[in-house]
Amino acid sequence: MSPTRGRPHASSREMLADAACELFLERGYEATSVTEITRRAGVSRSSFFNYFSSKAEMLWFVFDARVAALERALREHDRDVGAALRSFAAGEVPEILALAIAEGRTMDVEGELETGRAVRQLRIAAAIEARLRRDGHDARRAEIVAAGYAAALVGTVWRWALLGAGRHRLDALLEGAIVTAEEMHGSEG
Repeated sequence: MSPTRGRPHASSREMLADAACELFLERGYEATSVTEITRRAGVSRSSFFNYFSSKAEMLWFVFDARVAALERALREHDRDVGAALRSFAAGEVPEILALAIAEGRTMDVEGELETGRAVRQLRIAAAIEARLRRDGHDARRAEIVAAGYAAALVGTVWRWALLGAGRHRLDALLEGAIVTAEEMHGSEG
């Protein structure tokens, strides 16, 4: 099992994700099977399902972990919404997702990205809205403000990926988006 890229693999999860990305670039997302991914990674099919429930999850696993961390941060009473949003960029960055965004057409993954983006943006908005309502905002304002923050966060991830994820810091771009969202909503967080 020799790595196909120049760095050692940290775990089977990363090996699988790397193998999937290579195959998506070579054959396209829809034309790549889980069996082909596991064969390329040198692991069993059952190993795949120990880490992922589907091919789509491979693209999103780091992003989804960051969303789960954001949801936890939003439930903390001592942290305001802006601080919780800033925590999204702490930790592992979604490099596989960034590659998929930048190479969406080549990977033939644009449909999955569009659907996944919408689902996750709605999930983020719902978490922010719940926090704002808990903080006393009326339902209408909470929904609108939360949608703006969620769009700023997800849009920033897309911008970061398209600018070249390795050349830009997600936290710096996110900071600018949060400040803009706060200004537009007339909110202090």
